[in-house]
Amino acid sequence: MATSEELKATIGKALGRIPSGVFILTAKHAGHGHAMMASWVQQAAFDPPAVSIAVARGRPILDAIKASKLLALSVVPEGDTTLMKKYARGMKPGEDPFDGAHALSTPAGVPALAHALAWMEAKVISTCDFGGDHELLIAQVTAGALLHPGQSFTHLRGSGFHY
Repeated sequence: MATSEELKATIGKALGRIPSGVFILTAKHAGHGHAMMASWVQQAAFDPPAVSIAVARGRPILDAIKASKLLALSVVPEGDTTLMKKYARGMKPGEDPFDGAHALSTPAGVPALAHALAWMEAKVISTCDFGGDHELLIAQVTAGALLHPGQSFTHLRGSGFHY
């Protein structure tokens, strides 16, 4: 169901005031690495430690994550536009998402970014297809580390109807 222009005008700016973080979501499946910038990430539980991640339908990383059931999140440091710019536009088919980026390997072998503020490895425990343009992944955090001191990158969108 498409959102009407009237609703976009009346609630778009309000939705855009919901703060988001800036993360690089990574996965590895069948020998291929995948990466994308993700902003709809939230801690979802204490026990087990879990996060929720919304990923747009059609993103190649979504199929890789569903197949492997593993992912990593790299937390982008405040003000670090280098990582954000590299991953914000998405990757071209066949492009190595880690070319020019210093990657480390999580205990389960998922790539994460060494220049991130922190990284977390997680195992998908549930997916939610709620009929929207994104799917919601719930993933249990199984490993992680704070790599550098500092604050995480957060942002507000001008409208809740686009990134």
